[in-house]
Amino acid sequence: MRKILLVLALASPLVQAAPPAPAAPPDSKAWLEAEGLEAAATKEFQEFEAVVARVKGAKDAASAQERVAVFAKGRLVWQSNAKELLEPAVKFTLHSLGRDLDGSGQPQLHFSGFSGGAHCCTTHYVYKLKPQVKRHAVYPARNVGGTDFMDLPGRKTPIMISADDSSANVFAPYSNSYFPLVVLEVSPKGKFQFAADLMRTRLPGMPPPVCAQPAATANPWLKERCGEFAGAKRKTRTSEIQAKLKEIKSSRSADKIKWDDYYATGVLSAVAAEMNRHAYTGYGAAGMNWLETVWPGNDTVKVAFLEKLRETRAKSAFSEELRLLATDTR
Repeated sequence: MRKILLVLALASPLVQAAPPAPAAPPDSKAWLEAEGLEAAATKEFQEFEAVVARVKGAKDAASAQERVAVFAKGRLVWQSNAKELLEPAVKFTLHSLGRDLDGSGQPQLHFSGFSGGAHCCTTHYVYKLKPQVKRHAVYPARNVGGTDFMDLPGRKTPIMISADDSSANVFAPYSNSYFPLVVLEVSPKGKFQFAADLMRTRLPGMPPPVCAQPAATANPWLKERCGEFAGAKRKTRTSEIQAKLKEIKSSRSADKIKWDDYYATGVLSAVAAEMNRHAYTGYGAAGMNWLETVWPGNDTVKVAFLEKLRETRAKSAFSEELRLLATDTR
C-alpha cells in the first residue's frame, strides 16, 4: 500500500515543475533601445503607437537620421524609408494619430517631413492604419509647410489651411511674393484636394466661404488673407496699381520699357496677387476682365506676365483643380 501511495504522489500535478512564464510582449522602448535610437515624439491611439525615432545622442539633423515608426500592440509594423517618401527628409513632425481625415470612418496617421535648405521643403503624408499601414495621400507643400487639420461644425471631413507658393520669385523676390490661400481636404480615394465649397465664392471679389468660419479665422494668417477682400481695400489696391502703371509708362517710350521696370516697382506682384484672388475663389474670367481695366492693351511686358502666370499655375501641385476652379462657368 505504501508503494502505491508513493507512486500516486509523484504523479500528482502538485509536484510537477511549473510551466515557463510567457515572454514579455515587445514594445517600442525595447525596439528603440535595441536599435540605438531614442524617441523625439510619440502619439498613441488604441493599439497603435507612432514614434519619431532618431539616433540616440545625435547632435544635428543629419546624424539623427530621423524616421517615423508605427507599432501595433507593441510590434513594429512599419517605418518610413526613402522609397516611400516623396523626397528625403531630415526632420519629421507627428501631427495626429487615429483621426479620420477622409470621412471613411477609419483611423489614419498624419505626419510631415522637412527636407531642409532655404525655402524648402515640407511634404505632408496621410497613412491608413488598417488593415495594414499604407500610404494614402501626399501633399508637397514645399516652403509653405501647411498646418494641421481642423474640424469645422457640420463638416464630415477636417480641412487644412495652406497656400500655393508656385509663383514664388516669379513676380517679386521670395519674401515679397504673394501666396494664394488654399483650403485642402483628403478625399476617400487618397488625394489632397481643394475643399471647393470653402474656396469658391458666390460673386467675384467676395471673401471665400472659409472666412465665415470662426474656427478657421482663428488662424492669424488666414484672418489677414480674408481681410484682403474688403471692398475698400480692393479699390485702394486697384488705384495704386493703375497709378504705378501710369508712372512707368510715362517715364519712357513703350519700346524701352522692360520687365525689370515692372518687377522692381512691385506692380507685377500686385497684379498677380489680384489675379490669383479671383482665380483661387473661382472667378478666373472675372480676373481677366479686371486686368483689362487696369492694364489695357497688349504690350510686351503684359504678354510676358500672362505667360508666366499660366506657367506658375501649371506647375502648382493643384494645377488641374485650379483650372477647374478658375474656370467661371456660372
